[in-house]
Amino acid sequence: MRALTLSLCLLLPACIAAEEAWQPEKTWVFAAGILNFANKKLGTWPDEGRVDAVMIEALKKRGVPEGQIVFVKNSEATHEALTTKLDELLKKTAEGDTLLFYYAGHGARDWQDVNRPASLVCYDAKGLWAITDVLDRIEKGFKGANVLLTADCCHSGAFADAAASRTKFRTGVLTSSHASSRSTGNWTFTQCLVDMFNGSPLLDSDNNGQITFGETAAYAEQEMAFAEQQLSCSACAGKFNRDTVMATASGKRTGRVGERCEGLSEGTWYKARILEEKDGKLFVTWLGWDRKWDCWVEPKDLRPHKPQVYEGGTEVEVEWDGKWYKAKVMQNRLGMHLVHYDGYGDNDDEWVPFGRIRLPKKDK
Repeated sequence: MRALTLSLCLLLPACIAAEEAWQPEKTWVFAAGILNFANKKLGTWPDEGRVDAVMIEALKKRGVPEGQIVFVKNSEATHEALTTKLDELLKKTAEGDTLLFYYAGHGARDWQDVNRPASLVCYDAKGLWAITDVLDRIEKGFKGANVLLTADCCHSGAFADAAASRTKFRTGVLTSSHASSRSTGNWTFTQCLVDMFNGSPLLDSDNNGQITFGETAAYAEQEMAFAEQQLSCSACAGKFNRDTVMATASGKRTGRVGERCEGLSEGTWYKARILEEKDGKLFVTWLGWDRKWDCWVEPKDLRPHKPQVYEGGTEVEVEWDGKWYKAKVMQNRLGMHLVHYDGYGDNDDEWVPFGRIRLPKKDK
């Protein structure tokens, strides 16, 4: 995990109206990070280098009072503990407050139910926390006006689906995947949230010094597609404004710094990101490789990243759990493909990478 510099000067300009800017001092945070489980059959992750903890520190630096943060980890995060602690936090909120909900761990989907309801996996062996129940509890107990729903897990886009019909609060949703899709085990999405709270200028797409919710959503989508071959999800409900300012940029983007591209090394092209530009050369890090290989390269040895894609309407076969299913490509975006599986409902439509798609074999 790369080192992070936490900016201490990310106050929002006075000219931004209060309702159009996130207010850390009026924010209550409920975060759950579950990296191991009582059910040993579930995949686990190491506690070392956990980025959810970095995010909590970034929130404190931004001005969220420590007494307004609940961070539940690993064995503490049973279903009973999670629901109880969320209800207790909601009781403390007041008019005009913001709730930030965050979850990292496993997400589950009920494949036997035609509606495909999704849940968050708790620490205890049989603990599933339905995403609809999370929102029900927030609607019942939260006294504020703004809700930010974030999650880094499989099927986390179900938060967007569940929030769509709820208009009691202004709600913004940012998740690592769409409702029908699985999610990477890496911290890439949570790192995007950290970058937002820290005011990284890489998120400031128009370079105006302000980082909005919409800019963060676009950055996360591009980052996840490039680094993880996965498409993140964002949504707004209840008149939440995508132009809500989340941070002041800690500086200006310069030159090609932050650019996602491909670099030539020993005759092979690899994904790379530009970290620095100086004296006509570019310092890059190689995606998926140890940072010890970071190096300076000539501009001629870099090229734009252009992923292979199938066009919309193409009849294909898509791999899922080792089996191939007939499907049609509906559209492509950032190298990802939205596919519709033959004989399945629209709620099984999925964003998949090129590597999980093949053209049907021709009959002899």
